[in-house]
Order: sequence, then C-alpha cells, then structure tokens
Amino acid sequence: MGPEAVAASHQPAPRWVWSSRDSTGRARLRRRAVTLPAVLLGFVLFLALLVPALVVGALVDLSGRRRWATVRVALYAVWWAGLESMGVIVAGALWLRFAPGGRLHSEASFRAHSGLQRWWATNLVRGARRLLGLRFRLEDASPLQRGGPLVVLARHGSQGDALLVAAMLASSGLRPRFILKRQLLWDPCLDLVGHRIPNYFVDRDTVDNREEVRNVGRLGEGLGPDEAVVVFPEGTRFSPAKLERAVGILGDTDPGRVPQVRGLRRVLPIRTAGILEILGSAPTPDLVFLNHVGVSDFRSLRDLWRNVPFASPLRFTAERFDRGQVPPNGEQAALVRWLDDRWLEFDAWVVANSV
Repeated sequence: MGPEAVAASHQPAPRWVWSSRDSTGRARLRRRAVTLPAVLLGFVLFLALLVPALVVGALVDLSGRRRWATVRVALYAVWWAGLESMGVIVAGALWLRFAPGGRLHSEASFRAHSGLQRWWATNLVRGARRLLGLRFRLEDASPLQRGGPLVVLARHGSQGDALLVAAMLASSGLRPRFILKRQLLWDPCLDLVGHRIPNYFVDRDTVDNREEVRNVGRLGEGLGPDEAVVVFPEGTRFSPAKLERAVGILGDTDPGRVPQVRGLRRVLPIRTAGILEILGSAPTPDLVFLNHVGVSDFRSLRDLWRNVPFASPLRFTAERFDRGQVPPNGEQAALVRWLDDRWLEFDAWVVANSV
C-alpha cells in the first residue's frame, strides 16, 4: 500500500446526516415500533389470506374480463411483504455483525448494507416484471458502465422511479446514494438500511430549506469510484399545474431563469440549490442525465390495479457529461444556465418519445 492509500485509509469518515429531524434516536424508535411489527405481521397475514384472496381475485378478473390484474396485484403484495420481512431480518443480522464493534458506519458495513439494498431493490423490480408485467430497458448502458463517481440527475415520473434507478445502477456495478422524501422512512427497509449507508431523506415542506440544502450537499463528500449520488431534481412528479406553479415561483425567486424554463412542456424546472451544493462538495464526478418515458404516475392502489399488466414498456436513456464539459462551480450563473439548457433537451426527448 502506497503512502497516499495509507493516508486515505486514516482519514475520518464523514459524519452523515440522514434527515433534519427524523433520524434522532427517539424519532427512529417511535417510527420503528409501528413499522417493524406491522410488516412482519402483515406478511404472515398476507400468507394466511392468500388462497381466499386469489379465489376472490380470480372471480373479479373473470367477471370484468381483466387480464388477471387482481390476482397479479395480490401476489405482488405478498412478494413485497416477503422481501420487506427478509430485508428487516437481514438488517438485524448485519446490526449484530457490525454494531457491537462500533463498525456500523465502517466501509465494510456500508458495502454489506449496499448489497442488501441492491438485493431488495432488484428483487422488487424482478417481481414487478414477472407479476405485474413491467418491462423496461436502458437504450445504452455505457454511460453508467464507465463507472463513477457520478451525479445522476433522473426524471421523476412515477412512484417507482427510485427502485428502477437502483436496479439499473446495480446492474452497472454502482452503489447509489439517494435523496428521497422523508415520508419513505415509513418503509422499514428504507428506514433501517437507509440510515446505515449515505442517503438523505429530505423535508420538501420546510419553510426554510437552507439546512436541507446543506445536508443534501454532504452526499457528495467522499464519493468512491463505484458510487453515484442520485438526484430527482424536479423535486416532485410532473403535472401541468405543478409546472405552472414552479415557473411562477421562479418568477419571484430567480426571474432570470424564467425565459428558459417557460419552454418546458413535460418536466418540471430543476431545483438547482441542492445540485450546486453537491457539485461543490464533490468536485470530480461526471454528470449523467437519466430520462424515461412510458409510464403514468399511479397515485393509488386502484390506479395500479387498473393498469396491470402494463401495456407499454418503459424506455430509458442516459447521457453522460465529463466534468470538464460542465461549467466550474465558481461560475454559478453559467452552471445554472448550462443545467437549464440540458434540461430543455431532456424535456424535448420526453415530448418526442411520449405516446
């Protein structure tokens, strides 16, 4: 081991912040006292009711001439609950392995928990493929397969985006650091494992977002060559009303961007504060713009049921920019303009390829 490697091995690990108010010991305990028993008991209950549920579901599907949508959703619910339960159990085993020696936030623990996250996400996607008829493809994986470190700016088109992105990154050998909404902490696997690897659960409703932005930026610290920070820079899923509201807000906060973002039709303007903070703390990663079309947002279980099996495949595309192609952090106005220009191209692809 050379002197540079020795020095790097003795550098203190970053002190991670997972959320501004939901990651205290008391908050975790109160939440997990509900979610952990619920998911384990829920899996047992789902198994006990599976046969009658399938019988009733088959009758519903036959009477409505549906393509076994109710049966498919019932089977996937059991699959999901089983993966959640197994994830909780394995997370407990990893805690027993690493916590007693004070190594829960060591590199070995990060890698073990990243492996658990990869297993959980890829199997949820695998189940969706087989049971719900989900189909998706990345047209050219080379922008991801070239390795990291990366900052991935991904379109937020549906509630399953993070799972699909995690699966695609895993297939390219990359470990993601996600920025996710704080409400997802009520998923016990995301809560347990998400607090043992670098992620940030953002409060999108805070009035003063300066602390949130600072904490998001810390995800760029210490990125390894097999890691990627994943940002959904729109902040929420698209709708025409949200687009109009977002442009109106920019008119008050950053009017210079309005002429550019008024050209957007199918995506929301980028929220630049967090991206700029990440790029400031991670000066070397390349940027990847990960886009997709082919799925509508499902706001409820009924929406999902009505669209299963999925009629159209999801089509993903990735475009990579070397850091040298990106304006430097010190030229913030030029960097924001560059991001807006790329996002207009991003939007044009969505418009051209949407059915």
